Amino acid sequence: MIYKLKQDSNFPAGIRLWGIILSVFTGIIILAVFQDFLHSVRNGGAFFFFESLLFKSFWLLFLPILLLMKYMLQSRPINTLAQICLAVTIATLAHLILVPLTIWFLSVVFRDQSYGFFKVLTYTLSNDLVKILLVYGVFILLLKYTEPKRDKDASQKQTPISQYLTVSSGKNNSRIKLSDILYIKAANPYIAIQLEKKQYLHSETLKSILEILDSRFIRVHKSSIVNIDKVLSYKSRLNGDYDLMLQDGTKIRLSRNYVNDFRNRFEPTPQLNT
Repeated sequence: MIYKLKQDSNFPAGIRLWGIILSVFTGIIILAVFQDFLHSVRNGGAFFFFESLLFKSFWLLFLPILLLMKYMLQSRPINTLAQICLAVTIATLAHLILVPLTIWFLSVVFRDQSYGFFKVLTYTLSNDLVKILLVYGVFILLLKYTEPKRDKDASQKQTPISQYLTVSSGKNNSRIKLSDILYIKAANPYIAIQLEKKQYLHSETLKSILEILDSRFIRVHKSSIVNIDKVLSYKSRLNGDYDLMLQDGTKIRLSRNYVNDFRNRFEPTPQLNT
């Protein structure tokens, strides 16, 4: 038993968190069904367990929407009040549509008489709208104010003790300053580390080298990493991709998949349009 508990404690923090969230919503559903039972006893009416449980599926719909929101907000961070309001509005509308669809479908499958879509929609609007707004609003605020701290902690853990990197290619081992690196590109089976006047081949992968570099290095393409301190400007290709201009005149392609992360690092403060 002790060994099993130790194994369980090694579960990733994200899995444990969502397990806790699922347990919370399950507990809410049980309490809500019990509340319906007490309400029927108090008023001397009949209690229909399935009907009560059917309408409490409203709470379970939070889970897939919250998971989707977390994934989307990690890839596209929100920084303004307008963006927060938009995210809450979209999540709320999705929930309001899914609730009557779910209840209608389950009632068609398991009951002789189904609940109409618009009847359930108006019921949800009148009884649960504030709950939906609160849950999604609090969730987004928690993500907004806890993710930066985790990113900062992760960045500090990955920052190398030394400002130097030892690169190896075959029998050759060389020590170079991180600040001298312009960019790093894939050159299978090696990676090519480019300095202003010299290039080194290193027995490593882009993914593994990025884990030991500091925060000035950022991936801009599946086959390249740049030292963001060496980037002078970037220009759109009008197809979603960009060209980065480095200090030595080199152009590096910025893939559309990495644009948001690059902009957040290259433009850490809001830019004024002139």
